[in-house]
Amino acid sequence: MVHRVSLRFSARGDHAACLTIDGDGRIAVEAWSFERGHADVRRVATTGLPAQVTPAEDGEIVLLRPGSGAHEVTVITPSDGGHVAHRVATVRAERLRAFPSPDPDVAAMLVAYTNGNTVIQRLTGEGLEPVLGLPGMITKECRLTPDGRRLAADQIVDGERRAVVLDLTSGAVTPFAHDGGAVLLSSPATGDVLVTDGVRLGWLTPGDPHVHLPRELNDIRGAVSPLAVDPSGDRLALKVTDGARSRLLIHERRADQVREQPIPPGVIGFASAWTKDTLRFGYSAPAHPSGVLAVDPSGVAEWADGHDTPWCDARLERFDGPAGTMEAVVYGPDWRRAEHVLIALHGGPEAAWDLGFDPTLQRFAQAGISVIAPNQRGSTGYGPAHRAAIVDQWGGPDLADIRHLAAAVGRAPLLFGASYGAFLALLAAAADPPTWSRCVVVGPFLSGSRLYADGSPAVRSLLDRLGGRTDLDDDLGPRDLLRLGPRIQAPTMVIHGERDHVIPVEHSRALAQRLTANRRFVYREIAGGAHYPLTSRGGRALLDEVVDFLLTPGDQPTAAQGETKWKVTKAPTR
Repeated sequence: MVHRVSLRFSARGDHAACLTIDGDGRIAVEAWSFERGHADVRRVATTGLPAQVTPAEDGEIVLLRPGSGAHEVTVITPSDGGHVAHRVATVRAERLRAFPSPDPDVAAMLVAYTNGNTVIQRLTGEGLEPVLGLPGMITKECRLTPDGRRLAADQIVDGERRAVVLDLTSGAVTPFAHDGGAVLLSSPATGDVLVTDGVRLGWLTPGDPHVHLPRELNDIRGAVSPLAVDPSGDRLALKVTDGARSRLLIHERRADQVREQPIPPGVIGFASAWTKDTLRFGYSAPAHPSGVLAVDPSGVAEWADGHDTPWCDARLERFDGPAGTMEAVVYGPDWRRAEHVLIALHGGPEAAWDLGFDPTLQRFAQAGISVIAPNQRGSTGYGPAHRAAIVDQWGGPDLADIRHLAAAVGRAPLLFGASYGAFLALLAAAADPPTWSRCVVVGPFLSGSRLYADGSPAVRSLLDRLGGRTDLDDDLGPRDLLRLGPRIQAPTMVIHGERDHVIPVEHSRALAQRLTANRRFVYREIAGGAHYPLTSRGGRALLDEVVDFLLTPGDQPTAAQGETKWKVTKAPTR
């Protein structure tokens, strides 16, 4: 099982690169070439740490490994025997990233930010060459000319943003005549820039004091994200999030018309490129790990790698809830007749299950479990009211939806959740103790208030924004698992990474201490594990253990676990 992340295309779209992560968390670099009209995909290097990959026009790949103030720059070069990696520089900066260059003599353009200033550098065979310096930080840089010598970008100085033109030849930085909003992408053929004010999409041209707002482009319903402009500048590809799946729309700029391009059910990623012959973009489907989907001039969409996969497919179903219907991604056999039915709860809470490839749900489905992954209230992708339903009510409307779903499924379903979904799953197991047959959670927190006291600034900000510390006054009372945990009757496994930087491991340790007298409770702390250890080093074996636990009949431990695992233990990652 290989999962692709961080896919990026070269400036002209003839090459791509990404990272792959296998079932044990091992990371490798993968190179894609489309020069022959089909995809040539090769694994070219391994990397022990996450890194940013940037493909060049000659097939090289620039690898940036972040460090504490010092970042390693490595170039992976094709050779007769495969590929050769060599470190070319160490850049000292607070932040460093790269973006592709259309010049075949330039491996990448580097953007270094430190002490409130940005320096853009050109990486060639001769090394790093400073090109332009400016105050503040720049983001969303995109080409205004085919040769990449002029760029559009957002410049942020002292918290204020403005759209600017960067001339890499003269070093000039010029604001746009009209501030139409944040830069999204550009058309090198026409020199136009697509911008947004947060609500509308419009086109800006350097020197033009007006922003042009196409009516049909701004009448599209749903969450719209621009993908790419065709080489002529006449057509704009758009991703539209429609619940748990993506739709592909094409906007004809001259006619101001929008048409839908049929694609298989799945989820469009962020990376895209539109060459003369083909529109390509990152894509993922339930039965196909993340890869590249290609749409040719005739409108035919197919996977660029052309490989069939043995994974289970999924479908979308709608379930009645106490406040209307909710959509769910369903894997495996028909839940109405399946021997084992599992309800899986996503993290977040500002997140949602979608029709992208999910290795955990795939493993459950391959074990013969029918998986229902609902997008209950609080999930994204279904409008602001659905998303905001749990503001000041964590474990309120969303818990009501899950309890209603469990009653509809019947037959004592299994329960799984991660992060916020782990908190919600344990609440559900405590709210209706006889309902659930077994429960597995990964990285739970005890309560919003306890997480606020122990969490990072980013976690506290989320809690403040969504009202996660508000106590609910109903029959169940405050959503604190130290108080509610002893109500749980289903055999329960709690998994937590020792080095979880999102939800401190102390929350699961405290819960384990509270429930240690319960022989049905298993605590697995993963040494060196991060926030979701099921997909990191040792994750494959851990996921197998989870499946064994879920499918063990009655209240008995599995043979693999043994009776000693029915108390608090600390497990290594291998």
